[in-house]
Amino acid sequence: MLGIATYSMKGPLQALIAVSLFSALSVWIAPFGLLVGAIIALVTLRVSVIDGFKTLSWGALVNIVLTLVVTGAYWPSVLAVMEYMLPIWLMSVILRQTNSLATALQFAMLVAGLGLIGFYLIIPNPSDWWLAQFNSVIAPVLESSGVDYQPEMITKMMNMVTMLLAVFAVILWFSILTIGRWWQSELYHPGQFKVDFYQLRLPKSTAYVAIVLAILGLALGKGDGLISDLTAVVVVGLMFQGIAIAHHSIAIKKMHKVWLVGLYILLFIFPQTMLILATIGLIDTWIDFRNRWKKEEL
Repeated sequence: MLGIATYSMKGPLQALIAVSLFSALSVWIAPFGLLVGAIIALVTLRVSVIDGFKTLSWGALVNIVLTLVVTGAYWPSVLAVMEYMLPIWLMSVILRQTNSLATALQFAMLVAGLGLIGFYLIIPNPSDWWLAQFNSVIAPVLESSGVDYQPEMITKMMNMVTMLLAVFAVILWFSILTIGRWWQSELYHPGQFKVDFYQLRLPKSTAYVAIVLAILGLALGKGDGLISDLTAVVVVGLMFQGIAIAHHSIAIKKMHKVWLVGLYILLFIFPQTMLILATIGLIDTWIDFRNRWKKEEL
């Protein structure tokens, strides 16, 4: 992956070629979109905001044209631009100006939160809407293929779709941004990314929002809805702070990296791990684990 970054930084033309190639490939193989976003982030962070926008424009143009040719529709390319191009460029602009991963992460959380609020304003009952989409689009395909499914389970799953999309967006956007930042560090400032990520700390306002949402959730007593979905967005942001604390603690205590591997395996298998890390991140807002451990080491 670092070779891609090296090639992209040889000149403006190379960056446009790389982003156009991977944008074209992403029409058929979606994960290539990660590299598109990472290149946009790298160019924005290292060269300039304008050059980053040019890279974004070329990636979007290639994706739109090819999507129209292949599918005859343009909306999949619009989703692609919103999924791994435009938000990454905006976050990269913020990171370039503030030099703060936490501020860029908070922006992603804000965008996802506003998206949730807008979605609920347009569609007051998203779970019913998602269920209707499933019944009209997916259910007939499953039935014609002879696939057996439980309607009750599908109904429960539809209650979580909106929340999962918002959470996925924050995780995806911030992950792509960190790839671009890591590339920048490896090429021009070796070791700097590690320092920046270790110090990731969301402002106290995020913790206060988390507490308010938790209180509202308890008061309303509903397991799903806008408050629950907004809480999930805040939780995923605090989770990244918890991950940063875990990386820092393992490094400063000189523990084996297998602990990090275990942590990510737990995150993948047990979603509850996200809540544990978010709780650690929330408590860190006031306790500041990392500075305490530094003092202990001294």
